[in-house]
Amino acid sequence: MPFPQTRLTLIERLASGGENLDWQRFVHDYWGPVCRFALRWGAGTEDDAEDVAAQTFAALWKNRLLVRWMASRSSKLRTMLCGVVRNLLANRSRMLRTRKRLSQEVVVRLEETDREQEQVDAFYAAWVEDLLQKAIRALVVDYYRQGQGDHVRVLYGRLCLGTGIAELAESLGIKPSDVDNYYRHARQQLAEKLQHLVREHAERYGAEGSLEEGFAEEWANLGRYLSEYGGMEQALGRVYAVDHARDED
Repeated sequence: MPFPQTRLTLIERLASGGENLDWQRFVHDYWGPVCRFALRWGAGTEDDAEDVAAQTFAALWKNRLLVRWMASRSSKLRTMLCGVVRNLLANRSRMLRTRKRLSQEVVVRLEETDREQEQVDAFYAAWVEDLLQKAIRALVVDYYRQGQGDHVRVLYGRLCLGTGIAELAESLGIKPSDVDNYYRHARQQLAEKLQHLVREHAERYGAEGSLEEGFAEEWANLGRYLSEYGGMEQALGRVYAVDHARDED
């Protein structure tokens, strides 16, 4: 009886070359966090941030950075990505500084090495924002597919607009108790979406043989982060506020 083949995680497949679908999955997972982080740390516009993101994934491929990271795993994958983006932003700042005067404050912020942990934390925050956005989008699709659009309207009203229960009930033509039930259900479904996304992430990027441990650690980290910053409701409100402000610019 032959031994079963060992399933390679996504990151292991990428380190060994990877198929097109593997790279598409990887870019889908990290494009949003990289763009958000780049905007926080020096990219002037969304177009600039997307340019940095494209250069980041090109650098990973050209310099075989995933191979080198897999060989040591001395840090988290997000930490390595943060370093690549940070270096690209610093290089862009130096190049632009020769063409026009940039704010010295921005340049110093990008090049200070003693702020590395702060930048890693900022990348994690960007990753969480992107994760929340993906979870809410998946939830919206599910609710509308089931003809339960009022659940979405209640969640949006409560989290993003801060609308009260009585006002939502009146505007939607439902009972206040329905508003409360819809909100509780939507929040529970959203938590399950988040858990599913975190588990998928752990399966794709965790070390073979320690997937459950990787998921448990990542889920616990997310819980601590959300608690530290006011819970899932406030985190979602911030994501909406930031994205809404960009849409208006």
